[in-house]
Amino acid sequence: MKLKIARLLSLLLLLVTGVMGIYNGIAERSSGSTSLQKSVTAGVFLYGILGLIGAFGLFRRRRWSVPVSTLWGVVITYVAGVASIAYADDAQWSAALVAGAASALIAAGVVWTARASSLD
Repeated sequence: MKLKIARLLSLLLLLVTGVMGIYNGIAERSSGSTSLQKSVTAGVFLYGILGLIGAFGLFRRRRWSVPVSTLWGVVITYVAGVASIAYADDAQWSAALVAGAASALIAAGVVWTARASSLD
């Protein structure tokens, strides 16, 4: 039962970030003025693609969903940490660390779910 709930939450998270990432990546592709901001926009688009692929793999309980979810988690963590520095005038490194750490924890849960789902 716990795995079913974790799987449903992970699927929803991958789908939502996938759709939003692709939409925002396309909509904001010309809005970045610095290379750091452009890397965040590229990361948003990339985690969108990886989120949809990962959701499909998790839904189908495929083993390859684990590395895809891992890549998604790395990109999500990067974007969360770097965006707070790239777009803030008075960048707080502590905010970037907290955002990155929180994203990494959430991503670890998704990766764990993908791994556990592909084994049963």
